[in-house]
Parts: sequence; C-alpha cells; structure tokens
Amino acid sequence: MTSARIIAEIGINHNGMEETARALINAAAASGAWGVKFQYRNLANAYADDARELGDEILQKEIRRNYLAPATIVKLSQHALARGIQPGISFFTPDDIADFGGDIGIFEFFKIPSVEFTNLPLIKRIESFGKYGLISTGAYTEAAIRRVLGTLDRKLWVPLHCISNYPVGIPNPKLGYITHLRGLWGAPVGYSSHDEYWETCLLALQAGAAVIERHITFDKAADGLDHSSSSTPDEFAKLARFADNMNLILAGDGPRVPNQGELLNLQNLGRSFYARAPIAAGEAVSGEKVVLRAPRTGLGQEEIGDFLGRPAVRTIGRGTVIDRSVFEKPVTLPPDAIDFARAKRLSIPVRFHDLASIEARIPLGNYEFHLSFGDVERAIDTAMLTSSNRYSVHLPDYVSPTQLMDPFAPAEDQRRASHRVLDRTVAFAKALQDRTGADVPVVGSFSVVHGSLAAFFQNHAELLAGYRDAGVTIMPQWLPPIAWYFGGAVRLHAMNNIADIAHIKALNLPICMDICHLCMGDKVFDFNAADVVRDLAPYTRHVHIADASGYDGEGVAFGEGDPENQPAIAAAMSMDCVKVIEVWQGHLHGGAGFAKAVLSLKELYS
Repeated sequence: MTSARIIAEIGINHNGMEETARALINAAAASGAWGVKFQYRNLANAYADDARELGDEILQKEIRRNYLAPATIVKLSQHALARGIQPGISFFTPDDIADFGGDIGIFEFFKIPSVEFTNLPLIKRIESFGKYGLISTGAYTEAAIRRVLGTLDRKLWVPLHCISNYPVGIPNPKLGYITHLRGLWGAPVGYSSHDEYWETCLLALQAGAAVIERHITFDKAADGLDHSSSSTPDEFAKLARFADNMNLILAGDGPRVPNQGELLNLQNLGRSFYARAPIAAGEAVSGEKVVLRAPRTGLGQEEIGDFLGRPAVRTIGRGTVIDRSVFEKPVTLPPDAIDFARAKRLSIPVRFHDLASIEARIPLGNYEFHLSFGDVERAIDTAMLTSSNRYSVHLPDYVSPTQLMDPFAPAEDQRRASHRVLDRTVAFAKALQDRTGADVPVVGSFSVVHGSLAAFFQNHAELLAGYRDAGVTIMPQWLPPIAWYFGGAVRLHAMNNIADIAHIKALNLPICMDICHLCMGDKVFDFNAADVVRDLAPYTRHVHIADASGYDGEGVAFGEGDPENQPAIAAAMSMDCVKVIEVWQGHLHGGAGFAKAVLSLKELYS
C-alpha cells in the first residue's frame, strides 16, 4: 500500500521573508508532509504595463510584496532536502525557468498552476526535466482538460482536480470529479485544495486522491491572499497522519476477521469457563461444575456446549481453566519431529507458570521466557531450571500498567522504570548464563521514536552496546506496522521499514527478525519480506517465526496465512540461529498450537 503524498504549498504565505519560509519548511517536515512547494514569477515579466483591472492591482501588489529571489528559493530548497522533505516549484512561464540556471535540478517536482493549464510550451519545458510533475485543472472545461491530458506523458504527470476559488466553501469541491478524472487519465490523480475546511481533504483521500496539495500557514487570519484557504501545521500533521493510514482505514472489503488487538481484548476482557470445584479424571464435566470467569483463556459460551457431559481426561483443581486439554489427551510429538525441531533450533515461548508442562510435552530443549514487568520485579530462582536447556528472554513491552518500554522517554518516571526493567532482565539473563554455561540473548520491542530515526538508532545502539559489553546481548526485534499496545492500535515508525535497514547496517546492530511482523509490514510498506530477510541475514542473531494474514493478522498457524509469506518463512528456516515459534495462543490447550506448529514446519521444511 502506498500513502498519498501531502504537499505543503508555501506560495506567498512567507510574506517575502526568508526566515518565515524556512520556519514553514520546518513545520511541514515536522508534520509528516512529503513535499513543500514554492512558486516563482519574474516581476518584470508577470504583468502587462497597461493592466488596470481591480484584481490585477491587488495581485500585483501582493506578488511584489511576497517576492523571493531564485537564489533564496534554491537555498530554502536545500534546507528542505536537509529536513527530509522534497522541494518543488510552480512556474507560470518557461522564460522564468531560466532565472534558476543550473540550479533548476534542486527541485524534485514541478507544478503547472491552473491558470497555465493550457500553456503547452511550459508543459513541454518542464516535461524535459523528466521529473515528477503536477498539473491543476481548475477553471477549465472538460473539453480543454481532455485535450491537454492527451498531450501529457502518464509516466511523469499527475493531474490535480482543483476548484479555483479562494477559499472553496463546503458545497463547492465537487470531489466526485476525482473519480471521473482518474477514469479519463487511467493513472493516479490528486487534489489541489483551497478549501475553507481542511477536512475536505480527507474526503478527497477517500475518493482516491494520490496527492493532496494545500497551502500551509501559521495564521489563517493573517494579512494576505492565501492564508484563509491554508492549513496550520497542526492541521497538516492530522492530514499527513490520515494520508499515511488511508489505505488501512479503507481496508476490510471482505469477510470480517478480528485483528490481533481485538483478540487480545477478547482474551483479557472476555470470559471462559473454569472449574467450580475439583473434577476427577473420568468424571463427566457438567454445567453445574463450571463457572464463567475472566480472562478468556479457555472455552467460551459458544464452545462449551460441544464438551459438556464429556469426561475429563485428567484431574483438575478448583479454579482451573476449562479448555480442550481437559477433554483431549495432550498432543505428543513423535521422536522424528523432536529431532527436526532440535536440528532447526526451534524454540517455544513460555511463562514461568507453564514452563514445566510445556517442557514435558514439547521437549525441544530450547525456550524463550516472555516476561511481564511484574515478573522482573520478583526474585527468580534459576536453580529450578534445567541446566542443559538453552534459553532466551523477551523483555516486557510494558514497564507499568500505562507505560511502554522506552529508555529515552521524556517522562522521568517512564525512563527510570524502563532502565530498571532492562537492568533486572539483564540480571536474570546473566543468572541463566551462569546456570547453563551458554549465552542467553534478550529480545526487546523498542518502538518509540523521539526526533529523528537516525537519533533513535544511535541512542539505542549505544545503550545496548553497554549491556553487550557487560556480557548480555539485547537485540531489537523487527516490529509490525501496527502494534496492539494496551488493547489499541498504534502505528509504529521504527524497526519495520526499508529506511531502518541502512541504520542497522551502519551501526552493525544485532537484531531479532520477526517473520510474522515482517510479512504484515510488506502489506503496508513497499518491500518484499523475503528480500529483507536475506538482506539482514548478517545482522540477524535470533528469529521469531509465525505466519501472518494481511497487515493485522498476527501469529497465524503455518500454512494458514497469506501464500506470499512462504518465501520469507523458508528463508528464515534456512538460517542457523534460534527460531522461536510465536503462533497465537500456542501455549493453550496443553501447548497444542506449538505442537501443531512443529509438525507443520517439519512437513514443509524437513
């Protein structure tokens, strides 16, 4: 899925002041806009000497008052590039392009304004640069639009629906023309907005606009022609956020599938059945012997009817969850499946309370502790653990009921709690290393970006290097496009996209590659999951592995996810490192999901 490009038009809202223009560029970059656009008129060529219409008088005065010289615009464009935002410019005549000389290459895109829509010499001159071009259709008839579109190179141009009023009132945008224009053009189109309300742009995005161009200002009530039809930086940030997520917002045209956050909420907030009193092996489980309680980790109301009256296959105590393992004998793996799992270095995630039962039923000799912040506060007796096993540890995602793991959080209490959780987790890993005589790697979800992506990676690399020097390797894991924190959906902006790869390589950062997260990400971002696995193989020390469905179906059983995930899973299975099976709720029903996953992987990759 590709996000719409949001372009902040500075136009004449800089009031002829370079510093104001620079501040608007900074605001546009901070908002998440893709590009920032200037406009240029050579004052000597702009108006005829005998132009005497009232409108001409107003415009001439404003254009002269808001003039920026080419050298200034070039310098501002360099600043835009330094801020990670693409600079562009509108011209009104091909003659004015010559004023920029050899500096014309600084611009990443060009715009033909509505008033020059039929200016074929200008169109062809801009087309000669071979760069991204926008052309507004405002104020022109259907016949003129069809005629001009017929002259354009579809590989270079994006036509913009535009209503040339300043501002455009709520009844006037005629956004249905976006659909019509897309049909005429047969390629992406956009919307040049002069709307009184920025929210109209959201409807344009819904209508399929691939580009939104809108003026940016610090004060919509400021003196000037364009401020009233502009947006503030805060509004631009909202618009960019919606544009970044519009494809996801409009997804779902198919059978309803709950997302991972909903499943978590169903588990945590829903109810399943528990034993009201002890039930002996062979004793029938009746409705009187069970009671509904939270959380939903067993059979729910819609499922229990298929099991009531059947005998328990094992003795269970009062308060024990009623799941399939009460009625079905535990899954046992045949020796060849265990041999396969050990050869492939497969591992199972565990909590302290279920390690013994999982180890008895699925003796892979490799387990990963998934810790909560409560776990790390308690004393952990590693002497109770099997010394011949191999272990890894997953850092808690949370450091309190309301705070994420974030060692660089602005809030001191969150920052301090994060470092405490890190330190105590590392102490546990060291104790495990002493117990087993083997390395115990730690996996963490570091997901919060403060400032630039480069600063995020640099800060975390330095932090984790300190722990590595102390004897424990902490690896950031590859993250999904959306995380289900606190039962909600949070868009993530680090460790999940192509831009992260260069930072990982530059810092030689050891990572955990989460294949499920990666496969969900390639439904949102422009990458191929298997290519990323191979590209980051030299930096991958650990793997989390599961199948995925779409961009929010996490932990799907192997072979039940999207078929295009298979090359990435296969690439991961060929790697010589620990691979932790992370199928959703694999630990329930006596670890049946984990056992099934081992058998599926054996069938696919033995």
